[in-house]
Amino acid sequence: MNHQFAKNVLSLSIILAGMASNQIFAAEDIPEENIVKLNTIVVTAEEQVKQSLGASTITAEDLEQTPVVNDISEIIRRMPGVNLTGNSATGQRGNNRQIDIRGMGPENTLILIDGKPVTSRNSVRYGWRGERDTRGDSNWVPAEAIESIEVLRGPAAARYGNGAMGGVVNIITKKVTNETHGSIETYTNQPENSKEGSSYRVGFNLSGPILKDVLSYRLYGNYNKSEGDAADLNPVNESGTRAAGKEGVRNKDINARLAWQVTDHQTLLLDVGSSRQGNDYAGDTQNSNSDFTTNSDLLSLIGTETNTMYRTSFALTHEGDWDWGKTKLLASYDQTRNKRLTEGTTGRVEGTINSTTDRPTSILDTLRFNAEANIPFEVQFPQNLTIGVEWVEDDFTDTANTTGSTSSASLAEVLTTGDRTKMDSRIASAYLEDNIKVTDSTDVVLALRFDDHSKSGSNWSPSLNITHSLNDYFTLKGGIARAYKAPNMYQNAEGYLLSTSGNGCPIGLTQCVLQGDADLKPETSVNKEIGIQFQKDIVSASLAWFRNDYKNKITAGDTVVSQTTIGTTTYNVLDWVNIPEALVQGVEGSIGLDWGDISWTNNFTWMKDSINKKTGNRLSIVPNYTINSIFNYKVTDKADVNFVYTQYGRQKPREYAETSLENRTGITTTSIKSYSLVGINFGYKFNQNFSGRLGVSNLFDEQKLRDTTVNQTYNEPGRAYYASLKYSF
Repeated sequence: MNHQFAKNVLSLSIILAGMASNQIFAAEDIPEENIVKLNTIVVTAEEQVKQSLGASTITAEDLEQTPVVNDISEIIRRMPGVNLTGNSATGQRGNNRQIDIRGMGPENTLILIDGKPVTSRNSVRYGWRGERDTRGDSNWVPAEAIESIEVLRGPAAARYGNGAMGGVVNIITKKVTNETHGSIETYTNQPENSKEGSSYRVGFNLSGPILKDVLSYRLYGNYNKSEGDAADLNPVNESGTRAAGKEGVRNKDINARLAWQVTDHQTLLLDVGSSRQGNDYAGDTQNSNSDFTTNSDLLSLIGTETNTMYRTSFALTHEGDWDWGKTKLLASYDQTRNKRLTEGTTGRVEGTINSTTDRPTSILDTLRFNAEANIPFEVQFPQNLTIGVEWVEDDFTDTANTTGSTSSASLAEVLTTGDRTKMDSRIASAYLEDNIKVTDSTDVVLALRFDDHSKSGSNWSPSLNITHSLNDYFTLKGGIARAYKAPNMYQNAEGYLLSTSGNGCPIGLTQCVLQGDADLKPETSVNKEIGIQFQKDIVSASLAWFRNDYKNKITAGDTVVSQTTIGTTTYNVLDWVNIPEALVQGVEGSIGLDWGDISWTNNFTWMKDSINKKTGNRLSIVPNYTINSIFNYKVTDKADVNFVYTQYGRQKPREYAETSLENRTGITTTSIKSYSLVGINFGYKFNQNFSGRLGVSNLFDEQKLRDTTVNQTYNEPGRAYYASLKYSF
């Protein structure tokens, strides 16, 4: 632990202790008649910010009425401010679309399971322009095991620290029950176009007491098989080749929880889980998305499993409910084993499978400790203070992507020392939040978080959220917060090298090698949000403006920091750098009508700006607007019908060349035209135990086929028919 870190921790500890002691002494010293008493229950600061305009909740009923084919990202994308994008604006790995909140990119969306971050995607190699061959971390919990999903955006998400600059998705699993309950469900999705991959899954949930009122359990499991698209689904382009379709995925999940009611005020939870995700290869590469059509080795892999991710998790949680407040202690350990066929790391072959037999395994170990206390009190105003500390340690071993080809292996001997297969990081954090009930109509949440990263140093993240009721119907809400993201381990690792002979170099350079930099600063953003909410009778509506001023974004540098000569070749050494500024700005709105048996919810997002101020290019390829509409009608006690409509606006690509190849040949600047998707489904309860659902997605068959020559960087599946059957007891 360095001296500066120790000083910062000591400073924050003194502040925390001082605030706590001041509140205690103030509570003792202030005369009773001088203390303002408001007969209002003050919720925690965390719960208060979840009521912000940048917060949405998806319920288990929503998941049942609008089922997902495989990944819950399919329903999360219907929330305001949310889209699915690739990991960069290049369009590479375009079909690996992940959750992108407010245009900040998937790497700035933090995925939680029951409040615990999941970062398995960090075990996947990080490309020159930010690409990862990953599905993300939204598919580790089957939809049938989910109680609700919280989606937090902007200032509401800043409290979660590293990686939450865009927002947070918290997947909350079903609770342990004190009576025996369970269910088993099957689901199938069959596309009308036989060249698109079909899906089938079966899952179960079981919960009940072992020793009533003392010891209970919960168990869920899932098997899912989604086929990849056929190799000839997408059109042949001008060069006589075609881009790859969507990969399939094969999921196997099992998770168990034991809940011990130690006393009336203490609960101990033990969670153990194991998951396996394997792909069904569809031919995708990175720089040359159509290589598989002319590469016999790649063609032979179509339909096989080329990469497999294994995730094992353990967590022990103690929850206490005391006279003076509540506490929560957490210790967790996650291991991700990323086993895949080796890929190239140089030039045009970066990301291309270069062996059909060699399957090395990268291992990411994450250890996490968290302690939190929630203390309600009343001094001048009713308040609820949260104090917490956290320690996160990542140890990563990657033999697949740190050995390199012949050239980068030789470069490593010159540019690095030691074992370059090992990477690590540590983040130590402390935070406090105070929810203050200023008046019956005004709530203020003040927060401060301190994080110290083992390589990029310390970071302070303050935030302020305000809720003010203007009258019985209108509420004004706003917030401002500083959020951050530490460099990933590849960006920090001096032994991780990417090289190119020329085409992939920045404009004007040849023979380049990109090297990790241990001295990178963390990315930061100042997230602002203000808006108004209306609630009366059957109507609820909101309108919010948001702006993220993004600083120190980490990208591959274009300035030579050194040169090294091997044989007769001189290499220009570049490193990852922090660019000064980027901007994301837009408007979100929603309106909902609820007549009881009939409900109609609508939301829209308008992305005004998403720009890297250094290059002038977009940060991610998202629609300039999105409209979502869901209509639910409970026809009888047994039957319901649901209509889903989504309109995606024009999607503008990058406009300016960033590499020598792009500068020489130009880039395609054609926008993806606006399109809409419509779906309908019917649900029926046959009796108390059996229920079923039939539906059609993309009713009007607005199929989008990937074609890199016109900037259609991903596949949007056409019309498909689905059905599910569920037995509950």
